[in-house]
Amino acid sequence: MPEGEQELSRRPSVIAHEVANPLAAARALLELCTRSLRDAGGLDPALRGELLEDLLHAREGIDRAVEYLRSVQDRSRGGLGMVERFDAVRVVRSSVTLEQPYARERGVGLTLEAAIDSAYLFGETNALFQVLTNLLHNAADASRGRGGPIVVRVDQGDGALRLAVADRGVGIPPEDLERIFERGFTTKGFGSGTGTGLTVVRDIVANKFGGTIHVRSTVGEGTEFTLTFPLPPQRPKATAEAQGGQPLQV
Repeated sequence: MPEGEQELSRRPSVIAHEVANPLAAARALLELCTRSLRDAGGLDPALRGELLEDLLHAREGIDRAVEYLRSVQDRSRGGLGMVERFDAVRVVRSSVTLEQPYARERGVGLTLEAAIDSAYLFGETNALFQVLTNLLHNAADASRGRGGPIVVRVDQGDGALRLAVADRGVGIPPEDLERIFERGFTTKGFGSGTGTGLTVVRDIVANKFGGTIHVRSTVGEGTEFTLTFPLPPQRPKATAEAQGGQPLQV
């Protein structure tokens, strides 16, 4: 392989490495801040608890980002992402918890309505996290200043897991609705979006999980994305719980 092509093939690994290093440093600072806050006196206990919870969420978000970057490095070296059987409801709960500070910064509530306790998919856990992060960030950005909550719903039926992310944001004009999955297309202002997020969401849902994605939107009322994932055969609940399949609590 020519030297130029070798450099291109290594670029994702290099970028992942360079981004992971400052994230690791930021995580260390978060740990220091957490310890200092625990030891600080004179703070209202309720406020201290809230700040500690926010720091914990920030640390978990960094851990998730570093884990994803490591998977990018593995792929660039010819390896495969970690494909495993995992509890999708657990991932959804964790994602909602991690993204609540992002939504709160934009003055938007974020809630989860889970009709089931667990449902197992086969694939990359990080890939589902990536899907949810993109959808929740878009929903929060679209809802900024409008007050309406973002609602994440998860249930199953007819051999499939259904996951919906609904907001009461600005909505998507009909002429743009057909283009939102095009690479490079974005309705955000310059410097606020790259137009790749929803393309990645669609590709992951279809190619990594064999699922489908549907969107409906009304300008001024909001948008709802509905994802449908075919479910592989599920193990008995008792077996799943014995293997650590208990859902996280939000």
